Amino acid sequence: MNFFGDPGRSRPPPPTIKKVTMKVPVKPSPRPQTTQSAPTRSLPVVQRRAPPTLKDEPKTIAKRLATKRKSHTPSPAMSSDDDTDGEGSARSLTPNKRARPDAGPVDADRIILDVRDRSRRDGGQFRFIHGADLVEGEAGKKYFNVFEEEEKPARIELQYPSDSRRERFTLVYNDVKTAKNTNADYQPLDDIRESVKFICQHYLPAAKSDECLNEDTGFEARLIKAVRHGSSAEYKTVIRDFNDMITKARKEGEVRSVLEKQHSLGDLNWVQRLLDQVYARTVSPQVESLRVYEGFSDNVYGELKPRLISEMFKQTELKSGQVFVDLGSGVGNVVLQAALEVGCESWGIEMMENPCKLADLQREEFAARARLWGLAVGKVHLLKGDFTKNTKIMEVLKRADVVLVNNQAFNPDLNSNLITMFLDLKDGCKIVSLKPFKPEGLELKESNINDIAHSLVNERKEMYWSDSVSWTDAPGNYHIVTKDLQRSAEMKRQLQQRSARRSRRAD
Repeated sequence: MNFFGDPGRSRPPPPTIKKVTMKVPVKPSPRPQTTQSAPTRSLPVVQRRAPPTLKDEPKTIAKRLATKRKSHTPSPAMSSDDDTDGEGSARSLTPNKRARPDAGPVDADRIILDVRDRSRRDGGQFRFIHGADLVEGEAGKKYFNVFEEEEKPARIELQYPSDSRRERFTLVYNDVKTAKNTNADYQPLDDIRESVKFICQHYLPAAKSDECLNEDTGFEARLIKAVRHGSSAEYKTVIRDFNDMITKARKEGEVRSVLEKQHSLGDLNWVQRLLDQVYARTVSPQVESLRVYEGFSDNVYGELKPRLISEMFKQTELKSGQVFVDLGSGVGNVVLQAALEVGCESWGIEMMENPCKLADLQREEFAARARLWGLAVGKVHLLKGDFTKNTKIMEVLKRADVVLVNNQAFNPDLNSNLITMFLDLKDGCKIVSLKPFKPEGLELKESNINDIAHSLVNERKEMYWSDSVSWTDAPGNYHIVTKDLQRSAEMKRQLQQRSARRSRRAD
C-alpha cells in the first residue's frame, strides 16, 4: 500500500538534520554551608588512645550499661537488643521519659521520703565515700584525664536531692580492657550521668522531669555533648546548672511533694542505682577477698542478683511493716535491698570473716547513701556468727515474716537442722530457698505422720531466668513454703480419723 498519494512516485528522501554544537557556561556549584551537623556520640580522635567509654559512646557504654542494668522483667534469653550498636541502642538504654512504676500491689503504709532530713542538726555534714576517693592512691594510677585541655583532671561536686553536702568526683576514665585493678569497672562519668538521670526521673514534677530528660537539651544529653566536645568548662557548667535546679526544687518543696505521693520506689533500676553506688565504694575494691573460702563446703560464696531478689519479695508479698531475715547473708546485698525496696526491718547473719567485714562497710555506706538520696529505708541489722547457734537470730526468727536461705551449697545435715529451726517460726512465715526443704510430692501418711517437714505447707516451685545468680548464667528454680502448724495439725487429725474409720470397718 502506497501512503504517499501518487502510486507512480517514489518515497521522498529523508529530511536532513543539522547538528549544532554550542558551549553553555556551567554555573559553579555553591560551596556547602558550614552549618553544624546533627550531634553524634563519638569523640574526636586524640593523640593518646581515648577511653572506650568515651570514644565509642553509643557502642561501648551502651553495652556496658546493658550488662549492669539488664531489665528486671523476666524474659527468655532468646535474643537481645542490648548488643545492637549505634544511636538506637544508646537511646534505648538511656530512657528520656519519666519512668513508670512497676506494676504490683501498693503498700499504703510505705513511706519513701526521709522525713528526718530537716530535723538533723549536722547540716548535712555526714561521712560517706566520695567517687573521687575511688580513683586516688594506687587505684588512681589506672585512670587517665578525660579533658586533656587541662593539665590536671578536673573535679566537680554533685548535689543530691536532699539537704546534704555534695559528692566530689574526679573526671577521669579507666580503660577496662587493659586495667587490672579490682575496681576497674568504676567509671566516674557513668556514675555522675546515671545519678543525674535518676534524679531527674524520680524527684521532679512530670513536666519538669520531661524537660530535664529531653534527649537534646536535657542534663544527660548536655553532659554527653560536653564530653564529646572535650570541654571541661562546658561539663562543669552543666553540673552547676543541675545543682542549681535540684537545690531550688528541694527548697521550693517540689521534691518533697513528689516523694510524699509515692509508696514505692517502683523502678528496680532506681533501687539498683543506689545499691550499685554502695557496692562500688565498699565491696568492689576488695572483691578478691570473697574468693577465699573452702570449696565444696557450706561456706561457698554466691550472690543472688537484684532482679531475682525483687521477684522473691513480690512472690512472698513482703511489706514494709514486716520482718525479713537472710540466713547466710554474705556481704549483705539482699538485706540492704529489702530495706531499700520494701522498707522493712531487715536482718542478716553470716559466719565467714571477709564477707562480714564487707557487710559492715556496706551497711555504713548504705545509710549514708539513703540519706543522700533523701529516702527512708528499713532498719538494717547484720550479725556475725553461725545461724544455727546464734541466740539473737533465733529470737528474731520467731517474729520473721519472710526467711531467705540460699542453700544451694548446703549439705543435707545443715538443711535438716534448718527444718528443725523452722519449728520456732510463727505460722504464716514464708521460707524461700534455692533447694526445697520439703521433698517434692511428699504426702502425709501414717508412716511419716511425725515428719516435721509436714509443718511446711503451700509449697511452690518458681522459675528464675538466666543471669539471676552469680554462679551460673543458666535459668533455674527456687522454692517457697509456708510454716503452718495449725494446718499441719488439721491434716494429721483428718488422716487419723480416716485411719480410725478404716480400722472400724475392718473389725
